[in-house]
Amino acid sequence: MEFLVKTNEKIYEISELVKSISWNDRLNDGCSKLEFSYIDDDLKIENGSPVQFKYNGANIFSGIIFKHGHTKKKEISVTAYDQLRYCKAKDEIVVLKDTATTLTKRMCTYFGLRTGIIADTKYVLATVVQDGKTWLDIVYDGIGETLKSTGRKYCLYDAFGAVTLRDIADMKLNLILGDESLCYDYKYEKSIDDDFYNRIKIYVKGDEGKSGQMIVEDRNSSIEKYGLLQYFESVDKDTNISQAKSRAKSLLGLYNHEVETLSLECLGDTSVRAGSSFYAYIEGIKLNKQLFVTSVTHNFLPVHTMSLEVAI
Repeated sequence: MEFLVKTNEKIYEISELVKSISWNDRLNDGCSKLEFSYIDDDLKIENGSPVQFKYNGANIFSGIIFKHGHTKKKEISVTAYDQLRYCKAKDEIVVLKDTATTLTKRMCTYFGLRTGIIADTKYVLATVVQDGKTWLDIVYDGIGETLKSTGRKYCLYDAFGAVTLRDIADMKLNLILGDESLCYDYKYEKSIDDDFYNRIKIYVKGDEGKSGQMIVEDRNSSIEKYGLLQYFESVDKDTNISQAKSRAKSLLGLYNHEVETLSLECLGDTSVRAGSSFYAYIEGIKLNKQLFVTSVTHNFLPVHTMSLEVAI
C-alpha cells in the first residue's frame, strides 16, 4: 500500500499511520470520495492538499482534501474528492451542436482539468440554454439523452487524475462474482415502481397555428400483465416524425422491463469501479449474466472488502 499526501510543499508517505480507508465511486453521480483516518504524528494535513492512494500496485485515487477533523484521541479523519468535485459549479451554458463528448471537453477546458480517454459519443444534442445548472449535471444530461436516443450508455469518471468518458460496453472485467467466487452476501429486488413504462407517448409540436402529432409505442402484453404505465414527453417542431418514432421505440426498449437491483458484499478487487462490468453467477436468484456496477465502496483495512450495487 502507498499513501501519499502533499502539504507545505513536501510529500509524505503515511501508510503506516493510516487506520481506515474507504473509497466510494458512483456511476454518473458526482465525484468519487476517499475517506481515511490516521494517527496524528505531528503531520498537519490541510484542506487543498493533494492525496494519492495505491493498493497492491493498483492506482485507486488521486484527488484533493476538502475536509478534515480531529478527535481527543489524536485520530484525524479526512475526506478527499477527485477533480470532478470542481465541476459542481453552476453556470449558464449554451448547448449548441454539442455531443456529450464535446461538453466533457468544454468542461475540462473551463476548469483546467487533465483528461484521459474521451470516447466519441457522436449523438448531437438538442440546442438549449442551460441556466443555473452545474457543469456535471449538464454533461450527465447529455449522457442521458444519448442513452435514450441511441441505447448506448457512457460513464464519466476520474481515472487517477484524468477525466475519462467511456462506453460502458468497453469496461468489461475478466471477473466472476457470486457463488463461491468472492461474494459472501447479497440482497436482490425486482420492481416496476420506478423507471418502468410500457407505453411511450411523444408529442411533436407543430408550427405556429398548426396542431402537432402524437407518436405512440406500447406493448399490449406488458400492459395486460402490469397495467398501463405511461411515459410522456414533448419535442420541438425541429424533430421530424421519423426521429420521434425512432426515439419512442428506443425508450420502450429501455423502459419496458422490470427493474432489478442487486447489492453484493464481496472480498475486494481493485479493478471494480462504477461503470465496470463483471460476470455474476448466483443460483439462488437464477442469475447467470453480465452486470455493470452503479455504485461501489471499497474498504481497505483491516482487509480489503467491497460493497456493490449493480444494474441487472
